[in-house]
Amino acid sequence: MNRQRISLSIIVVSFALGGMIILHNLPGKPDAALAAIERAIPTEAGRADFRVQSKNLTQAVDLELVDLDSQIISCDANVDGMVSGIGSMSGSCVSAQSVSAASVKGRYMGGQCCSALTDTKEYHENLKKLQAYKDMPDIVLDPMHTPVEIAEKWIDYDHTTMLTPTEQKIYDDAYTISKEKPCCCKCWHYYVNEGIAKKMIQDGTYTAQQIAAYWDASDICGA
Repeated sequence: MNRQRISLSIIVVSFALGGMIILHNLPGKPDAALAAIERAIPTEAGRADFRVQSKNLTQAVDLELVDLDSQIISCDANVDGMVSGIGSMSGSCVSAQSVSAASVKGRYMGGQCCSALTDTKEYHENLKKLQAYKDMPDIVLDPMHTPVEIAEKWIDYDHTTMLTPTEQKIYDDAYTISKEKPCCCKCWHYYVNEGIAKKMIQDGTYTAQQIAAYWDASDICGA
């Protein structure tokens, strides 16, 4: 094998989570190893995000992003199908294709429902900010890896909990302060964050400013 043929061969080196998948191939040409990774991602929304991150399967992708692509990406507000393991959820802004519970068994409710995440810097900054809330039972400290059962708990809490006028004022103040609000659209994550806020208010533990800060740090939309 001559030097030219060696330079055109595919070399794959995988590091631990957070590393890079390093591939050498003809510039601008889809890479077979990246294509294999894309096929292993369980949802069309996740595959769409991966294609953006890899620039149509031509560039290396952080393994952490691949993990995020492999979670349950949906804008649906009903997670019952995921909990039962036999239903489905609608897709997202990234892809309208529905998500089968069977295809994502063992996965978490994830993010990137509006666009692909290409830089994890802000995501990690937000994870640090969310640690300020760790004393609250069942609080979601990594919204892009939200356990399905925890999502269901907070959605149910939101739907069954009414605030008093005084409590509603705290909620409204948090809503005004927050840049993100509970979420950018009324998906599963919106109702999870709304339920968490109601619990924070009813327990008298957090102020409107702290609730707004929690919402802002739990953004899952993507880039």
